[in-house]
Amino acid sequence: MNVLITGAILGLLVWALVSGNGAIRIIARIITGSLTLLSLAGVIFLFGVGQKAHWTSDGPGMLVIMIGVVACGFFTLLFGHLTMLASSPQASQPSRNFSELVQFPAHKEKDRPSE
Repeated sequence: MNVLITGAILGLLVWALVSGNGAIRIIARIITGSLTLLSLAGVIFLFGVGQKAHWTSDGPGMLVIMIGVVACGFFTLLFGHLTMLASSPQASQPSRNFSELVQFPAHKEKDRPSE
């Protein structure tokens, strides 16, 4: 259930980043930027704990820290990419039907140079 909630939140963030409304895009960029900084702080903190313990431990605690460093690093890259996502609205091209796409251009005889 937690994965579904997290996926829905990420989906909403991506939708907000590509939204046509400028205010929603700005708020989404602030949120993803904050999550990027928070994840980066987690990487730095957990790496510092690992360095302090010389990456050795008698129990599974250091394994959790190593996994945490990788997970926080992944989230730093993910949210950093989402923050820098180019989301400016592009003008859409008018849709064409199939017959317009396969139609050959007509040759005009009067535009041809005489030989």
